[in-house]
Amino acid sequence: MPSPARGSKILVAGFAVIILIGTALLRLPVSTTGSYQVGWVEALFTATSATTVTGLVVLPTHATYTLFGQIVILSLIQVGGMGFIILSVVLFRLIGRRVSLYERNLLKETLGVEGRGGLVRLTLVVFISTIAVEMAGAAIMFTQYVQVLDWPTALYYSIFHAISAFCNAGFDLFTGFDDPALIFTRENPTILIVLSILITIGTLGITVVYDVVAWPREQRLSLHTKIVLPFTLLLSIVGTILLVFDEAYIDGQAIPFIFTGKNLVLAFFTVVSSRTAGLTLIPVDLLGEGSQLMLFVWMFIGGAPASMGGGVGLSTVAVVLITLQSTVLGYSDVRIFERTIPVETIIKAVAVLTVSTALVTGITLLVILLEPVNLFSIAFEVVSAFSNTGYSLGITAGLGTLSRLLIAFTMFWGRLGPLTLVVALAQRHRQTLIHYPEERIIIG
Repeated sequence: MPSPARGSKILVAGFAVIILIGTALLRLPVSTTGSYQVGWVEALFTATSATTVTGLVVLPTHATYTLFGQIVILSLIQVGGMGFIILSVVLFRLIGRRVSLYERNLLKETLGVEGRGGLVRLTLVVFISTIAVEMAGAAIMFTQYVQVLDWPTALYYSIFHAISAFCNAGFDLFTGFDDPALIFTRENPTILIVLSILITIGTLGITVVYDVVAWPREQRLSLHTKIVLPFTLLLSIVGTILLVFDEAYIDGQAIPFIFTGKNLVLAFFTVVSSRTAGLTLIPVDLLGEGSQLMLFVWMFIGGAPASMGGGVGLSTVAVVLITLQSTVLGYSDVRIFERTIPVETIIKAVAVLTVSTALVTGITLLVILLEPVNLFSIAFEVVSAFSNTGYSLGITAGLGTLSRLLIAFTMFWGRLGPLTLVVALAQRHRQTLIHYPEERIIIG
């Protein structure tokens, strides 16, 4: 049986190969329009951003890349969103090849599920469901876009943005905030609601979606789902209230006339999109400082594990907060919803939060030394890259080569997860029969 370290190395190497292939394809003359000079660093940055479903761009997608180049980007988004292991299994089944025990272990690691029973069937269900949800969203948006665009363009816009939203990628085909198609999008509640639903489903993760679908039959939800669902709702509601208050009464200038119905929907969409999607319909740099700080925190938290989203993970933050609550209340264990959380889970949550904070802090310090930009804008950019969100305060295009490479590395790390890379780089520890006595350390 393969070790966790070997499986993690396969995941890391697989994503790296996909990014390199995407980089080479985006460097082809057939991929670019010639409006902008696309060098190897720009191609690598774009391929990394697409494969890690981030959405940060150094060059405008629609103006820089031809239809072929855009399809390459869209393919990278789809592969990065679903995971190359899942797509490999689908391909194996199509050509009649059996899926080995080793590949089932990789699937287990990718999907974030316990046990190996029914993994291949679950993978096929995930693949088919993903395509079905994306196409359903595209169909609804097509009925709206066709009102202002010719039908081939409306169909393409609908499919591209449905896939980008569901995979939490953040890429779009708009040419700027004055693009009539973007203005139509942010003023159309139907499109905004569809995009919000696609993003939310993408951030919930396979386990949560399966629990919700199976609930009428099984009448039970896992503890993971009981934590993720209310936390997701809480972040969306609280974030929207904070953004609306900031825009209405403090210093926000991004969404005028905030209390009109369509602008309230736009504010809700902006908050939903901040949790790893990053589809940008308003100038984020014009939001109030309070709203920007809220988006910063929401991005760092991200979506649920084993989902299209990034960040440290909803359940990770929830476990840390629940542990804090149990400690304050004086419990000898950590409990929630009449269940006790294993110590191993708590240790993993603390490890993920610690490693993620250290990474974001370290990359931010490095970029500060390289760029004449204020601290918060750089930190915002780094957290956006780490959480695979794609929101920016407008500094991405002006970053130097080394800073772009650092941001690309952060996107790569954020997509695979801190623990995945740590395990991939760690050596196997030998078992020992020696156990030392415990001794307390003063904390606080």
